Amino acid sequence: MGYVVVKISGRLLSPPRSDYYRILRDSILEARSFANLAIVCGGGPTARGYIEVLRDIGVSEAFLDIIGIAVSRVNALALALALMPYSPPRPIEGIEEAVEVALRGLIPVLGGLQPGQSTNAVAVALAEALRADIVINMLAGVNGVYVPPPGFEGSRRLDRVSYEELEGVIRRYPQLAGTYELFDNVALKVAERSKVRVLFVDGSDPRVLIRVLRGEKVEGTMLATT
Repeated sequence: MGYVVVKISGRLLSPPRSDYYRILRDSILEARSFANLAIVCGGGPTARGYIEVLRDIGVSEAFLDIIGIAVSRVNALALALALMPYSPPRPIEGIEEAVEVALRGLIPVLGGLQPGQSTNAVAVALAEALRADIVINMLAGVNGVYVPPPGFEGSRRLDRVSYEELEGVIRRYPQLAGTYELFDNVALKVAERSKVRVLFVDGSDPRVLIRVLRGEKVEGTMLATT
């Protein structure tokens, strides 16, 4: 079986809800029969709350990234504990360590890794390292990439998007700590150089992961070369 990297929006993980975590855990464990998994967790509202407060009082962007990383690792720890014994009971803190864990047949669960790099970038870099078949990007309440973004007149979902087209979309979003809502430039460049496919889906129902891996038709947007 090949590898699949799953990126989970922090909005889905925080604040934590037992019903969501239960279904997510069961979906991930069922998905192991279709692929070897690695998981990256975002920071979500808690991270953004800290970042907004600290930005208001003048803390630098580098340190704001650091607190976002810390919160994303709390989310990763919570999910890793939920997945025991199929995942180590701690968040993985580097790509090399994640690969080693994956090669042992366990599920590495990561948060952020370093300032200036979003958890989207972590997911794509990990996919590159594992030579993963795809990154499944589980968004919170959005079922793909929209042009123009949701909320604007004439907004429509794209079934497929090229690297160049997605670059135009994310240009509309500020590239600051806590604002990587969809994707970011670093993630895009890594995906482009390694030709990693990324499928953007709504992760509000975690069972979407099973549907994707079964090959069922799911509403979403595929980032790919063709």
